[in-house]
Amino acid sequence: MMFFLEKNDLPELLRRASAYFEIIAPVLVNGEPQLVSWRGEDLALGAPNPLLPPTRLFLPPRETLFTYLQESGLYTFQVPQVKERLIVGVRPCDLRALSLLDRIMLSEPADELYSKRRRSTAIVALSCTEPSESCFCAQMGSGPEAHEGFDLLLTDLGERYLLETGSPDGIMLARLSEELLERGDDAEKRALMRESRERILSARPWLSQERMRSKLREIDWRSMSRECISCGGCSFVCPTCHCFTIADLGLPDGERIRCADSCILSGFHRMASGANPKARPEERLLSWYMEKLEYMLSRAGMPGCVGCGRCERVCFSGLHKTDLFR
Repeated sequence: MMFFLEKNDLPELLRRASAYFEIIAPVLVNGEPQLVSWRGEDLALGAPNPLLPPTRLFLPPRETLFTYLQESGLYTFQVPQVKERLIVGVRPCDLRALSLLDRIMLSEPADELYSKRRRSTAIVALSCTEPSESCFCAQMGSGPEAHEGFDLLLTDLGERYLLETGSPDGIMLARLSEELLERGDDAEKRALMRESRERILSARPWLSQERMRSKLREIDWRSMSRECISCGGCSFVCPTCHCFTIADLGLPDGERIRCADSCILSGFHRMASGANPKARPEERLLSWYMEKLEYMLSRAGMPGCVGCGRCERVCFSGLHKTDLFR
């Protein structure tokens, strides 16, 4: 189902949805777009994609898996409650990343908290009509248009949005605001998406998944690694990175926490014996790219890079550039 929605009416649609969901939407915080709990602020849907991806709302950088309480030698456990949420403004590249994480985190044995969050979350996606310079989603097959994985899809047509439903939850959300909607069609959207796609492809006409994989073993990773400061920033903003570490805090009572980790960091590979199979930074850098371009593809059937360009935006050393694969 397709509708036109005046831009001024989108906050009202979200206000009505807030009776059922916590609304998570992009707003400007200190001039930068961030996904936050929305309470009527101006939406930043026209700003660049937030640096911290929406996948971090499903796998937070730090979370409590459960708390434990010891009494008379017996332990009781409490698992955190999960809220019903509506995430607004998810880009097609991040939808692809969620699809990849679903294949990994929901395969048996499924990750319980991730599974609860996925079931409790509705998604309003946003077509990319204005891709940023660092985007190469078209080359990775993940954008700029979304085809699945959303409940509602917005496409910016200037003075109004094209709103498309993609699930029964999306139809329910649209019906909450029926009088704000007008029957629509996607003629204008098709032209915008064609233009956006051509713009992304023309910025890097030589780039493809096949070329990136073929160049992996030709790159001088040792020279590259001399510039890398091993901060792990590329992992912490990557929408498909999902490595973590676990720790128990407190005895006899306390909590088990899960924190994001990164294979770029030396300590990630160090074993209990003290041996480290990837002690050299060039080994870890190559391993990071192998995980994205080969291992995830083999394991989940999808590459671990969705072309969002966040690693390039955050890298202090300027290493993560698609020019690597020229």
